[in-house]
Amino acid sequence: MARAEQALCALAAALALAVACAGGPPEPVPIVLDEDACGYCRMAISEGEFAAELVTPQGRVETFDDAGCLAAWLREHGRPEGAAAFVADYRTGEWLAAEAATYVASPALPTPMRSGLAAFADRTAAEAATAELGGETAGWEAVRSGAVGRVEAEGGR
Repeated sequence: MARAEQALCALAAALALAVACAGGPPEPVPIVLDEDACGYCRMAISEGEFAAELVTPQGRVETFDDAGCLAAWLREHGRPEGAAAFVADYRTGEWLAAEAATYVASPALPTPMRSGLAAFADRTAAEAATAELGGETAGWEAVRSGAVGRVEAEGGR
């Protein structure tokens, strides 16, 4: 390889590394309904209002059909370093940081894996949904720990 080509390859590698390192925090990516599969229960993701995902700084994406599946996966595998967890807002479908959402845990919610969990960006909306549906309002720690919203398949897959 000529000296100029080696220098160009080294520069390209350095630039790629700089872009990867300066990419900022992981961002949510669109889920393709009825094509993407849940990383926990392996069901096709068909209801976007209950979807969740985990995105690593390297761009690896693990998708979930239910916030309860995301939480169960994290309990089994741990959270990859620097990964961001996202959940869909039940009302709008917009992605939210899992830690920032307020959750409604209600048996009246027909979630894919029967966790009964729906995420809301707005705590007031979550409390109104809890009043309407029954159940309880919870934060991410209660969901992540399994105190609320355990999925049907957990422990018996």
